Amino acid sequence: MDFSDQISRLTRAHQLGAELSADMQAWGGSNSCGTRASIAEDRLSWELQLQVPQPPPLADWGFRFGEAVNHLRATLDNLVVAIARQSGVTDEKQLKALMFPISGTPKEWKSRQKSLTCLADWCRDALEQVQPFQRPEHGGTLDEDLLLILRDLDNSTKHHLQVKPDLAPQTIEHAPAVEFETEEGAAASVPPDTEVIVAPFEDGAVLLRHRTNGRIKSVQGRYSITAQIQVVLPDGRAFGVTDLLAALWEYTRVVMEHVIGTAEQAEGKSVT
Repeated sequence: MDFSDQISRLTRAHQLGAELSADMQAWGGSNSCGTRASIAEDRLSWELQLQVPQPPPLADWGFRFGEAVNHLRATLDNLVVAIARQSGVTDEKQLKALMFPISGTPKEWKSRQKSLTCLADWCRDALEQVQPFQRPEHGGTLDEDLLLILRDLDNSTKHHLQVKPDLAPQTIEHAPAVEFETEEGAAASVPPDTEVIVAPFEDGAVLLRHRTNGRIKSVQGRYSITAQIQVVLPDGRAFGVTDLLAALWEYTRVVMEHVIGTAEQAEGKSVT
């Protein structure tokens, strides 16, 4: 059997991810984001606000992320269709109904059996072996339910055109120097009441809020922020875009190798 087209599509998905990662790094390297401290009118709190001179092209990044995800999903679907065609299936109606099944429960897997009847037993067995329901320990981490994540993301990009990435501060290191109008106010504001806020990465977003019991005279200090571009899954979980794409690509490759390896054994010879 020849799976060169599917391997080429997998390679293209990897290239899309690499290009997206490079563009994100280039944007970060060419933009100097900063912060500014703003004291409230009653002078009993202050906020740290983000300054972004040039907003990141989130819409473009989201579209390209979705394109890479679609390539990965299509790679698996095309793999199953290629196996069927090269096994002698010619009924276009059957071939059109074929797709790589991704089932989170045995019930879901059972419901998909009708569309897989044209496949050889070895192929159905190989597909069943990689199903997420075979690993009941999966609970949301990247190395446990990647096929389910791929399925959900692919459905989301089809129905909503693109995945919406979000940017959230991963770490905020701050060393503020708050000067109070009176010593009594300073003493009454210990320990500090500080709230770190996960905000959109946009100009004016509030990253940190510090409340006091004494009136603030001035605020100075140095701040360091590390941000990560994130994609939000349909269930609300968020992962770094480049980390997630890399994990999805690697796991798709592993799944393909398993199915192709099984095909190789079934044929008793090497697969192209």
